[in-house]
Amino acid sequence: MVLRHHVEGYENFFKFMKNFKSNESIYVLYSGKKLPNGKSWCPDCVEAEPFIEDGFKTAPESVHLVEVEVGDRPFWKDLNCPFRTNSVTKLRVLPTLAKWNTQKRLEGDQCQKIDLIEMLLTDEDD
Repeated sequence: MVLRHHVEGYENFFKFMKNFKSNESIYVLYSGKKLPNGKSWCPDCVEAEPFIEDGFKTAPESVHLVEVEVGDRPFWKDLNCPFRTNSVTKLRVLPTLAKWNTQKRLEGDQCQKIDLIEMLLTDEDD
């Protein structure tokens, strides 16, 4: 079963991750802030959501999915956005699905490919 966590914003994300302890695999989904209708302002994030959900249905037991809302569109589009400039996150596009503490990630339309999502979730760490 996937254990889900939800965090909004840069500072909250790093505070959460600093205090988060798990021996299980941790995946982080970075997406745009959700609007009042429950959908992200980011159309690519909205398109990728059902594929990511389907991919996580086959995830190994007890994986963690940390869903991070990076902020609103103007915050994200700023080239100095801390999610872009931080050496840990290094985001270039939304959505990005990454395995925490590894270089393994899917970016943009890669998040709409079930086979890639399943490969990310089942790939053994080197």
